[in-house]
Formats: sequence, C-alpha cells, structure tokens
Amino acid sequence: MMDFFKLGVLLLCVAGFAMKSVAADDQFFEQEVAPILQQRCLSCHNENESKGDFSLHSAARALEDDYIVAGDAAGSHLLQVVTPDDGKAEMPKDGSPLTAEQIAVLTKWIDQGADWPTDFVLTEAVVSDFDWWSYRPLQSVAVPTFDDPESRFWVKTPVDAFVLRQLQQRGLTASPPADRRTLIRRLSYDLIGLPPTPAEVQAFCESDDPAAYEKLVDRLLESKHYGERWARHWLDVVKYADTCGYDKDKLRHNAWPYRDYVIRSLNQDKPYGQFIQEQIAGDALFPGQPDGIIGLGFLAAGPWDFIGHVEVSEAKIDGKVARNLDRDDMVCNTINTFCSITIQCARCHNHKFDPITQEHYYSLQSVFAAVDRAERAYDLDPQIEQQRRDLEAQLAKLTKQQKQLEADIKSLGGNRLQELTTTVASLQSQQAVQKGVQFGYHSTITNNQNTEKWVEVVLPAPQTVGKIVLRPCHDDYADIGSGFGFPIRYRVEVTSDETDHETTQWLMVTNRSESDQPNPALGPVVLTCDSLPHPVRRIRVTATRLAERRNDYIFAISELQAYQDSDAAIDSHEGNLAQGAKVRSFDSIQAAPRWGRKNLVDGHWPSAGDSDVQQALAEAIAERDQLLAKIETKARVAKRDQLKAAIKNARENRDKLPRGKMVYAAATHFKAQGNFKPTNGTPRPIHVLLRGDVQQQGTPVAPGVLPFSSTDPWQYNDLPDEAARRVAVAQWLTHEDHPLVWRSIVNRIWQYHFGKGIVETPNDFGRMGAEPTHPLLLDYLARYFLEHGQSMKSLHRMIVTSNTYQQSSAHREAMAQQDQSNRYLWRMNRRRLSAEEIRDSIFVASGSLNRSMGGPGYYLFALEKTAHSPHYEYHKFDPADKTTHRRSIYRFIARSQPDPWMTTLDCADSSQSTPRRNETLTALQALSLLNNRFNLYMAQQMAKKVASDASDLPSQVDLAYLQIAQRQPDLESRQEMIAYAREHGLANLCRYLFNFSEFVYLD
Repeated sequence: MMDFFKLGVLLLCVAGFAMKSVAADDQFFEQEVAPILQQRCLSCHNENESKGDFSLHSAARALEDDYIVAGDAAGSHLLQVVTPDDGKAEMPKDGSPLTAEQIAVLTKWIDQGADWPTDFVLTEAVVSDFDWWSYRPLQSVAVPTFDDPESRFWVKTPVDAFVLRQLQQRGLTASPPADRRTLIRRLSYDLIGLPPTPAEVQAFCESDDPAAYEKLVDRLLESKHYGERWARHWLDVVKYADTCGYDKDKLRHNAWPYRDYVIRSLNQDKPYGQFIQEQIAGDALFPGQPDGIIGLGFLAAGPWDFIGHVEVSEAKIDGKVARNLDRDDMVCNTINTFCSITIQCARCHNHKFDPITQEHYYSLQSVFAAVDRAERAYDLDPQIEQQRRDLEAQLAKLTKQQKQLEADIKSLGGNRLQELTTTVASLQSQQAVQKGVQFGYHSTITNNQNTEKWVEVVLPAPQTVGKIVLRPCHDDYADIGSGFGFPIRYRVEVTSDETDHETTQWLMVTNRSESDQPNPALGPVVLTCDSLPHPVRRIRVTATRLAERRNDYIFAISELQAYQDSDAAIDSHEGNLAQGAKVRSFDSIQAAPRWGRKNLVDGHWPSAGDSDVQQALAEAIAERDQLLAKIETKARVAKRDQLKAAIKNARENRDKLPRGKMVYAAATHFKAQGNFKPTNGTPRPIHVLLRGDVQQQGTPVAPGVLPFSSTDPWQYNDLPDEAARRVAVAQWLTHEDHPLVWRSIVNRIWQYHFGKGIVETPNDFGRMGAEPTHPLLLDYLARYFLEHGQSMKSLHRMIVTSNTYQQSSAHREAMAQQDQSNRYLWRMNRRRLSAEEIRDSIFVASGSLNRSMGGPGYYLFALEKTAHSPHYEYHKFDPADKTTHRRSIYRFIARSQPDPWMTTLDCADSSQSTPRRNETLTALQALSLLNNRFNLYMAQQMAKKVASDASDLPSQVDLAYLQIAQRQPDLESRQEMIAYAREHGLANLCRYLFNFSEFVYLD
C-alpha cells in the first residue's frame, strides 16, 4: 500500500505541474499568438465585420467551427489559408503573407490544443512605435569630407559628397559627365518642360565661359515656363482636374484659377510654408489677399460626387456617405501631399503598420467638418471684399429677424392658423388646373415692390358697366402656381374718356391699396358697380404693391371681364363687353403665346376644375386671411415692411459691388443647390465610424492632427471656429520641426530630377513604404531647404549643378552587376518624356506653340451637354484649332473620359494622386504618334515650316532633324531620310521623326 504522505506529495507535484503548464500556455498565447492575430487577422475578422463568417474576437467565436481544430493544425482551415502556396497565400487578403516564424507559432499553438485564456478578448492592434526613420526629428548632418584629391575635385555641391560616400562604401564609381548637348536638353526639359532651340544648343556647346552651365541654370529657373513645368508635377499629386468625376462628371468652369495660382507661386519662388498655408487656411491667415482664397482650390481639387451632394439629402445614408468620402478626400489630399503618409488606411480601422488610429483620422476629418467645395469669389480689392462680407452678415441678420417675425405671427395664430394653412395647401394641391397656352397679361420685372404699374381695357364704345371681373393667372415658375403675379395692393378705376387729358375724371370702383390683399388663388375677383353715374369707356387696374416672383416683383392678370348687368353669369363669354377690346398698359412682357396685352381680353383663363374644391379653398383662404388680419397688427406689418425693405437694400448694395473672379475652392458660404447647402461655418459633428460605416457611429472626436511621439499633444479641444481649426493644421504642417513635411517636398523635387526619390515611395513614408537610400542626404537637403527660405529654386540649383546630376546615362556593366537599378546613382537615369512634354515638343518642332499663359482651359474635345452628364467627344476635335496650340498644362481635363492620346502616353489619372508617372512601352504609343490626327496635322505644319526656311530637300531634312534632336544627323541616317522624303513626302518624314527615340527619350 502506497504511503499516504508520498501519495499527497505526488498529487501536489502533479497539480503544480499542471498549473505551471496552464500558466505557460496562457503566456504563450498572450505573448506569441495574440499579437499575430491582432496585427494580421483581426481587422477583417472581428465582431463588427466577420468576413467569411469567421471572427477572432474571442475564444467562443474563434473555436466554434472548423477554422481552428484544437490539436490538429493540419486540419485547421486557418493554417491552410495563411500558408503560402507557390509563394502566395489566400490570407491576409490585402497584406503581405505571414512569415515562416509566424506560421510556426500558430501551428505550435493549435497542435498543443489551441488554448485560449478565459475572458481574453482580442482588440485591434495599434502600432504605437514611433521609432521609424520618417517620424524621427530632422538631423543636423555634416557634409562628408574626403582626403583624396580626386574625390575632393569631384564634389561640386554637398549632394555630390553624400552620393560619393555611398558609392565608395559599395565599391561603385561615378560616371563621367554627359556631353553639353545632352546636358542642355536634360536641363531644359527638367526645369521648363520644353526643348532648347537649336541656336541655344549651339551657343551653349560652343561657349568657352567656365560659368556657362550655371548661367544656363539661372536663366531656366527665371523662365516663366518653369512654373508651368513644375506645376504639372504638383497637380498630378493633388488630383487636379476641370470636372467633378463620379457619375455625372459635371464641368468645373472655375477650377483653373487654382492651376494658375500654382504656376504663379512656383514662378515667384514663394516660400513653401506660405504655399502650404494658403492651400489649407489662406482665407484666414492671409485675409484680403486673392491667393489666400485661390489657394483653397487645393482642398477642392479632387473628385466630388454631384449626385451624392446635390440630389441626395445629407440626412440620408447615401448623402452621409458622399460627405464622409468628401472629407476623406480633403484629409488624404492634405496628409498624402504634404506628409507622404497613407492616413486613408485608418478610415476603416487603426493603421496596421503606422501609429495612426481611427481617432487620429477622424480628428482630421473634424478639421474640415464645415468645409465643402463650391464656386467662391475672390476680389482684387480687400476693401470691397470686406464690404461684401459686412453686407452678407447684415443680410443673414435681417433674414433671421424676418423668419423670427413670421414664426411669432404663426405662433399667435395657434393651432387653427396651422390647420388652415395646411388645409389651403392641401386643397391647392387638389386643384386640377386647366389652362391653355395663353396665360394672360404680364408686366415687366422690377426690383422695387412698390413700383406702380397699370393695365387698362378700352371698350369699343361707352357702355353701362354693372360688374367687373378680374381673373388671376397660373404659372409654375418659382413654384408659385395659382394667383401668379396678382397684385398685393391695387385699385380699379373707370372713366368715360377714351384718352387721358387734363379734365379726365376717374371713378373709383374699388380701392384695395391700404392693406395687403390675400392671394385669390384661381377664384374670380368680382367687383359690382351699379352706382356708376356715367357710361364707361376705359377700365384701369393699377397695382400699387406688386407680387413677388423670385427676388423680384411683377403684375399679372389672366383676364378682365365687364358686364352691363351685375347679375350676369361670369363663366359665360356672352355679354362680356371687354372681350377682344383694345388693351393699353404702363409696360408689358410680350412673350407669345403665353404673355401679351391681347391675352387680357381673349376669353381664356385658368380654372381650378372641381367647384367643391374651389369653394372649400375659398372659404379656407377667407378664414385664414381673417385670422391673419387680427394677428398682423399695424406694428407687425410695419416691421415686416421695414425688414423687407432693409433686406432688399442690402441685397442691392451687395450686388452693386464689383464682382471678383470665381474659383472652385473650399467654401463654407455659398448659394445652395438642391440638397447641397452651406454650413455657414458651423462644423458638422464628427464621430469615429466603426469599420468606416456611416451607420455605425462611435465616439465623437475633437479636431486634431497626428502625433510624432507617445507624448505629443495632438487634439484641439478648444477650437469651435472652423477657420481656426484649419489655421491650427496649417501651422502644424509648417512648423520647422515637422519631421515629414520638409522631407516629403525635397524628396519629391529630387525624384523629378532623377526619376526616383531618395525614398522610392513618395506618397508613403510609413513602414510599408521604402526606406531612404541616402537618409543623411535627405535630412541635409530638408535642413538646407528650411534654412534657405524654403526656396524650391535654391534646391533645384544645388541639385542640377551637382556632378551627380551631370553624369552620363551610359550603361556600365561592371556597376550594373552591383547596383542594377542604379539606386545609388553611379550614372544618370534615362527617361522618356511625359505626355505633356511630347505634345509641347511637337508644337515647338512644328512652329505652332502658342506660349500665352493662364486663363480657362481649352477643350481637346467637342462638348455635348445632356440632361444627365456631359459627353466629351474627342473624335470630333479639330487639331487645326489654334486656340488649342498652347502648352498642355492649360488643357481642360475631364476625369470620366480622359484624353485617349495623352492616356496612351501614360498621362496621370486625375482621379487619384499620381506622385510618379508610369513609364510603359507599347505598340499603341507608336501607332498614336504615327496616325493620330493631331500628329498628322502637326507633321504637315512642320513640313511647311522647314520648307519655308530651307530651299532644297537635303537642307529641309537637316532642319527637320535639327528641330527634333537639336543636332545634325549622321551621314547614313541623313541619306536614308532624304530618300524617304523623296518617296513619301516631307510631311511623312516629319511624322516619322515624331517617333524617334531621340525625340521622346532624354539621356
């Protein structure tokens, strides 16, 4: 029999081992397994969004089916979808595959029983580590020095020192300098986007001035065409286009001032910090300055959903989605462009790789919560702009007082007034209006409601008149309907005289000029006049207070009838003395067949159909007006008149001010369009949206920015004013210690010179982007940029005067073996010209380029307007239209139907940020350059030009080649081209030259 003491010890040991084993399993799960599931799986497989009907939120959800089979990793579907097959794995769907080590951890966990600690719930991981190169502060970097004379001689600018240090560390050597013709072509295209003239090439190549290259750099940087070239790069990044995109792709007629602003700012070498601030909060930071408003075109540059904003209410789901996406575009454009960070990942979930949470993202949305995109005026005179703002504020105040007065009157009427108002509206909607094409008499339009206007009927002979009937009009304009234009105050008079003279006596039939009269709808206004002492020849109706149309006033009557007998039936034409009579008036709109003087006596007027409805409507209107008469005291009427007059006066004074030009830009005050209404500066409340779903609102957020350390303050809890929010962000972006902004812009400039950035992912400085090849150089350039006035031209000058930039692009196999992609710049990169450069160069070669700058974009299509959306018909474009022979940056860019010729040559897609153009080589490109109607026409123009400048065919061929390549052809090529031109014509040779690699590629 076992000793009980020993048995107890054994049981305690077993229990202790089991407890230790359980604790070890829990620790293994929490420290090894949970981080993998949180970082790589939970964003799609969670409690709110269980993609594939699978959630890893908790043990109960994760282990409820065969996705995870405890003890059998091989039989678990989870392991099957994350294990790569031929280098690819099904999951994670939108990310890189799990590493072998991560798969081994999951396998071990499942095989050991897939223990999941009780009550342990996974939460989506937040990367809190700011220890990444782009988040670290800018370094103050010393320029590398060299001991050997050869290296010291090669280092021309600090750029060379950093590049040479990297080359030497990798056993690479720099290439010799390019020849002078190559350099002037390279520099001209890089700085102004145009080829040098043959004369400029010859002068540069033959110059013995040791500073000739530096002088060339300065001349090109001062060229007005510099801004045109570099603005194209900027507009690619910010998604600029001249249409809205989405389904209807409406035109933006006033987007172009922003494009011109970018060109002008770059030509002025505006400090980059000011350039940023103008585009985020220029209206607040630079009040009265046009660029402060035009620069806000940046926030409105991207696509915009016309249907989601104008045709759908903001209260509906689709309207909320449209506005959420609109703010997303503003946030992403700001952070992608200036910071090179992919913040858009955090719209639906915390960023998987960078320390950006959904709260950070939606706090940035809150910054733009009051902003929309709309036409916005900018005035050249700050005083006029201030007057306009003051009058707008006055109008808003007066309109508010007017609405309050009407609300007070309505409340005094109590429930009965509301009931009667509803009844009148309901009965009016039931009226089946019957009318012909002849509407009636209509005065001219005026802005003064108290202007007197009259109309009169001249009977064929003096007649006894016992009854006069006035018939109201009906017109759907401005949703007025029945009683359209019927005067609010008026009088009716008669006379026996055929014409006016000094002794004319007017007899009053009715004087309704003392108080406002109710709208009679379509009911006849019957006036009895049995007591008239004399026969009547003329009947005059004088309107003393006109009816409102839409912000203006008119006088309209459908028919005037007159009868001898006061008991005559008025719905019969029989006995109507006025029918067909002569009509005179103070003024008249003669717009046949609807409006005209003769329509007043033509026997046609609108009727309301159902007599019971008409009777009920008349009774309801009468009771309503009787009740209003008791409520609307003289003081209230006077107050209403005073407010109306003040509003009219303020509106007239505002409209008299000189109008500034319009720009499509970020705006808070603008004219409403359908369901698209201004916020008038009141920010919309912003919440974190779970999974980015507008129907799943989370906690509300305050405006904020992105932190760069765990202790950084990043929210603005005390900024209710919308402009102050944008100012705060603009100042945050332009702070000299900002680690991203200054690195981002110098990297972009570097990339456009060398074809690749120091960071090869110019819009992504996060963990999923590339790391810098020359990190010390990047920080040196950022510091240099900051310390030299944030001048882009100064940075250009340092880069292009370096020996690194001036290297030959020739291939060297020994260097390529070590650095095939030329990441460390042992030679210059060869590149193909952009679509715009090719088109502009064709203009130059053919002598057709119109160098005028600025203004609205020209169409490369025939525009067909339809009810739904415009059609951009490029096949109907006439390439001979000289108004389109301007630089390509001035073309009108349509998002939904981009130019097919430009797209074939890898032009940017304006619906997305394009920090770097694609460079493809396709047969379609060659076919386009050969056969497109534009190329055919320009080849003819080029042939005419060289034929007029050179007398014989060989000289013409030489000149044509010189225009294309800025050099003379070699002997063999020259002979081939002369033979080709003789057989096929000079125009066909020019078309052939447009396809030369030497024309479309830059060494």
